[in-house]
This record gives sequence, C-alpha cells and structure tokens, in this order.
Amino acid sequence: MPGPAATLMIEDALQAMVRKDGMVGTKYEKSKGFIPMGSHCCFGDFPTDYLPEGVKSKLKAAQRARTALLPRIKSDPGLTIPSKIQGFSWNPHLPPDEPPFAGARKRQIITASQFRNFYDRGDLPICILHGSVGGKITWKVDLERLDYHHFLPIFFEGLREKEDPYRFLAVTGTYDMLARGGPKILPVVPQLIIPMKTAFNTKDPAIICTVLKVLQTLVSADM
Repeated sequence: MPGPAATLMIEDALQAMVRKDGMVGTKYEKSKGFIPMGSHCCFGDFPTDYLPEGVKSKLKAAQRARTALLPRIKSDPGLTIPSKIQGFSWNPHLPPDEPPFAGARKRQIITASQFRNFYDRGDLPICILHGSVGGKITWKVDLERLDYHHFLPIFFEGLREKEDPYRFLAVTGTYDMLARGGPKILPVVPQLIIPMKTAFNTKDPAIICTVLKVLQTLVSADM
C-alpha cells in the first residue's frame, strides 16, 4: 500500500489525466506565481546574461503573475471626492455601497520553505531510496539519535511544499519521525505551531489536507 507521500503523487497524476485543460500541476502553478520557480539546475541559477530568451520570458511572466497576487492597499473612496456610488447619500464620510472582497479564502503565494534550502545544501540526513515500491526514503542517522528539536520543525515547514522531491521527502520524513519519536515529540510541539500556521495560511486545499492528516498522526502518536 502506498504511503501518504506516494498517495499525493498518485493524486497529482490522476488530476493530470482527468483534467485536460492543463490547469493543474507544478508547471501551471509556477506560471501563475503560486509556488516558487526553483533553481535552474542542480548547481543553482544561471547568470542573467546566459539565459535563453525562452527562459527569460517564462521568468518574467511568472514574476508578473506573482506580483499580481500580492495584496494592494487602496484608499477608501468614502473619504475622498463624493460620487454617486458612495453610501446612501452624498456624504463623503459614508462607506461605499459595494465593499471590496475580503479574500479570506483566496489562495496565497507559497514561499520557499527552509526545508527546501536545507535539502539543497545537503544538511538533511535523508535521501530517496530509488527502486522501492510505493516510495521510501533512507535515513543516514538512526532516528533514535536524531535531534528532534532541530529537525522536526524543519520537516513540518516542508509540508507546505508542492513540488517533488521536497514534498515527498518532507511528508515521508515527518511520518517516520512521528512513528519512532516516542517521548522526544512532546517537548517539540510548541515549535510546530508556527510551521503549521504558515501552511494553513496558504489556503491551499491540498496543503491544508496534508497538514491536517499529519496533525491527526501527531495527536495519536505515542508520546
């Protein structure tokens, strides 16, 4: 039976087959500015002068889309020049008839997590076990000897990643640490609040479901 991370990958593949409009997947979300673009290659970014024109246009389009998602502060029209759309009278101090949308459920920009930075630098004691059925990871350090105060908050912060292998490693590593952490988990719980809150604030349904499932495992863990 596939694990939680492999289930997310299967769900992505299923959505790509069902929806033929191409409005799913990491490529689409990168073009719309929802998730980070990532590095150009495994060695980092190329200098700007050596980028092909096609890559430059894609980066500029993604930056414009990302800028369009940022909230804008607008002046209150009810406190400026009177007009017919302001309130129920010509009083400039009345609020407008149609207030703007609050955007409480609007998806927010997902910034790069510290998990991505740590993994790119090679600071995490994990690697992908290639060839395994269902997807597995290999720990370079015994989990009983792992510093949970340092690594568990980093893995929880990686739960908001939507691009593999970061998402796969963060989700699988989190479940492994919760399954074998024992009494080491309880002292680290206060440090997990901010990563979970940051993930919930993205208002992305897939990320929220992933964090809620991890939260269920955390509550039922043997601490």
